[in-house]
Amino acid sequence: MSETGNKRKAKDKAFYIKSAKQARISAGELGPGMKGFLCTSNREKDSVREAYNLLNEHADVLYGAEEGLKEANVAKEEEIEDELTKEMDALKKKHAAPVSERRFHSVTTGVKGCMFIRSTVENPSELVNSIITDIEKKQQQTTKFLLRMLPIQVTCKSGLEEILKAAESLVDKLANFKSFSLLVKIRNHSLKRDNLIAPVADIVKNKFPEMKVDLDNPEVSLVIEVLRKTCCLGVVTNYSGRAKYNLVEIAQKANK
Repeated sequence: MSETGNKRKAKDKAFYIKSAKQARISAGELGPGMKGFLCTSNREKDSVREAYNLLNEHADVLYGAEEGLKEANVAKEEEIEDELTKEMDALKKKHAAPVSERRFHSVTTGVKGCMFIRSTVENPSELVNSIITDIEKKQQQTTKFLLRMLPIQVTCKSGLEEILKAAESLVDKLANFKSFSLLVKIRNHSLKRDNLIAPVADIVKNKFPEMKVDLDNPEVSLVIEVLRKTCCLGVVTNYSGRAKYNLVEIAQKANK
């Protein structure tokens, strides 16, 4: 093989190695196209452990035990003359192959005190409801460091247009309720809260003209949490009555 050919292959190999590395980093960060659970905590490492324990416990009851992880890459017997070509081919396949995900996987948000548990569960709200109902029933505190847990149905880029489009995709989940509120919080981003509330409220009112705004005790609430370059959106019920989904306060309230 010519020297020029070797240099080209070495350059291509470096490109695929860099691409694979960037893909792994992206998979560990909060970004568009995810669903799961937005949590707040006062000690992130311990909170992740507590979140995993709670989520797995209730998911096993609701959906059955999680299946074993599938192999991300299937070995194939091929005759490849050049060792460098073989390595490059493996990198291409690894980059292109679909990633086998765990049921729950913590990703970084870049915002202190906030963590996100990415999930393959179809309905995050169902799982959070199960956790809260169990705490209320047993009247026992199940977490020490994990505070609030909000179900997130969709994530998108934190531009106004993208957020409005995502909100519109969730508005049907507000059906059959008489009152609503918007829970909007913006962290580490220049987007103004007031510029977001009015157009999202219009989306809800246009879909459900009879639904009333109730800031104190709404039946249903649309969560909009902007965390740097990503916005998390979800729907929660009885937000005020359930201590704003603070798991520690729910247990304390139940005990009283």
